[in-house]
Amino acid sequence: MYAYIYEGWAFWIIFYLWFAVEIIFGMRARRLHRGQPKKQNKDRGSAFLIIFGMYVLIAIAIVLSMNRIGLIPLWTRYLGFTLMIIGMIVRFSAIYQLGRFFSPVVGVVSNQEIIQSGWYRLIRHPSYTGGWVTAIGTGLGLRTWWGALLCGVGLLLFYGYRIHIEERAMIHHFGDKYLNYMHSTKRMFPGIW
Repeated sequence: MYAYIYEGWAFWIIFYLWFAVEIIFGMRARRLHRGQPKKQNKDRGSAFLIIFGMYVLIAIAIVLSMNRIGLIPLWTRYLGFTLMIIGMIVRFSAIYQLGRFFSPVVGVVSNQEIIQSGWYRLIRHPSYTGGWVTAIGTGLGLRTWWGALLCGVGLLLFYGYRIHIEERAMIHHFGDKYLNYMHSTKRMFPGIW
């Protein structure tokens, strides 16, 4: 067990950095929401599903890696680290762009705007894209293709549910303005979905 943790020290540094920055951005969201109009919660459990589900998927990937199930070559670990870092950059820069409109739970405030610059001019949910890329990188960083596949497919399903809930709330609030934005962008992957 200790040899396993020691041999993957770079993975654990990046993983805990990701965890820490998630907490920091969550605290930032709470601070930015002070004094803002109250947000109607339309989340329908999607925040819990993503947070809990993601950590369950990662825990399974860690167990698979520790038991050398679906083990892939050592070089894939470095590809995984790279994807984790790229994913974090995309995720947190997208959250930063949203500013006071970012929230861990789905909801819309009365003075909310549709952000259509930066990442948001290409895709509607870049923070989810970044989270997904980070999750794939996590599986590769653990050197298990089963873990990468499980994290990628599982998280895509969780995000699909979240996007469905979120876009219903946005259409209800913005109407045609958001529908027009939907027609000019993809959900998570430019030109694909």
